[in-house]
Amino acid sequence: MYLLYWNPGSANMAPHAALEEIGAAYELTSLDFDRNEHKGADYLKLNPNGRVPTLIHDGKTIYESAAILLYLCERHPEARLMALPGSPDRGLFLQWLVFFTNTVQEELMHWWHADNYMDSEAGRAELKKIAERRLAGMWTQICKTLADRGPYLLGETFSAADMFLVMLCRWTRQMAKPATDWPELKQLVDIVSARPAWQRMMKAEGITWTGDLAA
Repeated sequence: MYLLYWNPGSANMAPHAALEEIGAAYELTSLDFDRNEHKGADYLKLNPNGRVPTLIHDGKTIYESAAILLYLCERHPEARLMALPGSPDRGLFLQWLVFFTNTVQEELMHWWHADNYMDSEAGRAELKKIAERRLAGMWTQICKTLADRGPYLLGETFSAADMFLVMLCRWTRQMAKPATDWPELKQLVDIVSARPAWQRMMKAEGITWTGDLAA
């Protein structure tokens, strides 16, 4: 049994969808950010960063979304959510997942949490503007790959990297030019969003693509 700590629409989306793809037994524990439950003493013992997601399995604690994804994919190779060691696409899979969590996600944090980086309102506004400009370049780079070998990042093979990317694309929904304005990304978002596992995740988290609570 897996236990996933989460908050609606946060970085738990991809691991949550992976659990649905895998079909393994799991439980969810929601953290109310408005009540700062993710900063409570009990949770900080599990995840000292005070962020989600956190996965508990066999008495062990794992945090960081990409790490949880890798852990789940390796434990359940039958789900075929990653290029396994020895696969020709192994390096490409790892490259994209690390790029997303190390580079793209960081720019998104600059946009969503500019107050963590800049004290002044003017500084925060400038940081968000720069983040959008840098993200536009990243979306263009990613779309070149999708255009050349899509529809997925690994060509014809769906993987957890696609789920991670679609999660990040959703976080751009309030930007002047969201990721879905790029045709190849919009196609990927539509394909992944149509998967039953992704739809179950969205329903369980009570969210829609635009961020409204699901009915």
